[in-house]
Amino acid sequence: MRCIASALFLLAHGLLVLEHITIGTALHGIAELFLAPWAVRHRAWDIIVIGLIFCVFDLWGTLRLLNGVA
Repeated sequence: MRCIASALFLLAHGLLVLEHITIGTALHGIAELFLAPWAVRHRAWDIIVIGLIFCVFDLWGTLRLLNGVA
């Protein structure tokens, strides 16, 4: 699960950098679903904190997309 999540994070953040906000945000959310149970079980709080920080960027990207569409 962690390997799948890591690959999805790399792909998602690459897409976000390339301005593919909707797909990048969606993949990041899916990766969080894969990674969160593993991180909590192993008490990998650093990974959880990093994931939360990137969630802020994903939310910012989503809001930016919504403002561009409206």
